[in-house]
Amino acid sequence: MLRGDAMAATFLLATRGSKLALWQAETVKRLLCAAEPELTVELVVLRSTGDEEQQRPLARLGRTGVFTAEIDAAVLAGRAQAGVHSLKDLPTSLPAGLILAAVLERGAVEDVLVSRDGRTLDALPGGSRVATGSVRRVAMVRRARPDLELVGVRGNVDTRLAKLAAGEAEALVLARAGLERLGLAQHVSEVLGAPRFLPAVGQGIVGLACRASDTATRQRLERLRDAPTWSAAQAERALLAALHGGCNAPLGALARCQGQELVLDACVLAHDGREVIEGQVRGAAAQAVELGRALAGELAGRGARRLIDAARAR
Repeated sequence: MLRGDAMAATFLLATRGSKLALWQAETVKRLLCAAEPELTVELVVLRSTGDEEQQRPLARLGRTGVFTAEIDAAVLAGRAQAGVHSLKDLPTSLPAGLILAAVLERGAVEDVLVSRDGRTLDALPGGSRVATGSVRRVAMVRRARPDLELVGVRGNVDTRLAKLAAGEAEALVLARAGLERLGLAQHVSEVLGAPRFLPAVGQGIVGLACRASDTATRQRLERLRDAPTWSAAQAERALLAALHGGCNAPLGALARCQGQELVLDACVLAHDGREVIEGQVRGAAAQAVELGRALAGELAGRGARRLIDAARAR
């Protein structure tokens, strides 16, 4: 159980144990302690289903929240006051009693290519093996280079880089934010940015969840909330929820605030990249959720759910 109530001197943060997850949790810890120097923050390190199951593709695990459920359960059970998540892993529908309370300032949003010889995507020879565990990235690479072979890969960043070095593929597609946060940006061969590549919903964002009933913790976390990132996250997650996409849909989205205006771009692809439905919406950042839902409705009207369902059925 928790050591005292939510405003006690010790604050427990639940997190996964990978290097990247610990970087995220330590960043939250530092920010909390900077805001409240008298506060003691301790990490509760857990292993998720996604960490335990390394053999099957994520899309074949048959459940959502494979990287988040154990953390959420610990928070709901009172073994931690808050959970730290990579927002792109966090389902848009949270367990009853849990809320997304805050997000930190967004890091780099793009995907990157890491190749063994430093080649860019366009320079890879035909038939080269490109490794990724993401349905979205598979579709986007196939759209750009249908002559390449896509192969699955699981594991943390270090594991994936080791597999590349061992010759299991000629290139990897990874999140730029993860490499930069781990001090591994020197491995990047090419940044795969918009509009050719749109990131996953919430990519580059650290999210903080707590019990809805824990008002004190909610207020504490909300002080860390980055307003532009919060608006972007709300728009992207509303879009994904409205399309019933899930974390492994072939869907890319990117919202960014320009003053008080929010611009949201999104695309849904066929699994082979041969068909894409894309769109953009602009409006007041204060209406982020409504903007996300509006763009989802437009894309759905043009067949986006058909592509998502077809990819899920594979």
